[in-house]
Amino acid sequence: MKRLFLGAALMLAASLTQAQNVTIDSEIRPNTDFSHFKSYAWATQPDTKQEYARNSPVIKKQIRDAIGNAMDGRGYTLARQSPDLIVNVRVFDQPTTIKGYTGSDTDNVTPGAVQSLGKEKDINIQAGTILVNLVDTQTDQSVWQGLASGLTSTNGLDRQEGKIREAVNLIFNQYPYRADKF
Repeated sequence: MKRLFLGAALMLAASLTQAQNVTIDSEIRPNTDFSHFKSYAWATQPDTKQEYARNSPVIKKQIRDAIGNAMDGRGYTLARQSPDLIVNVRVFDQPTTIKGYTGSDTDNVTPGAVQSLGKEKDINIQAGTILVNLVDTQTDQSVWQGLASGLTSTNGLDRQEGKIREAVNLIFNQYPYRADKF
């Protein structure tokens, strides 16, 4: 019994240590009215070997299922015709740099004025990163993006379904909107 308890404690400690290595980040487009977003559809993904951890159908399904559950749980409905949002997902197996923004200049905002996204910045992406973009179909602009970085094992992207689901949940914990609250 002591061995079982000790083994469980070690596994818990290892999983907590591993979870601490995952970095979560998100950005929201300022002045976006999220109240009119009720539905979503999936972006058409390029069929390249660079996407979805070497184009693994298992990884694709795990990520899409986890994101679909997160969207559905927030009251959004999957709509193949005329969706309000397009969900675009990228998985990075290799380190790279993407463009982001430092945030808007909230000190000098005139009421009713359009806020800028802020200054452009480089975001260093680690291997094993899931990036989720929500794109407004009316403006073709990204209104929110979230990422989980550091989902790696010795063989590249950590392919454990629970780890992917946990990462997507952490990403969507940064998304404060619900379709069913408006």
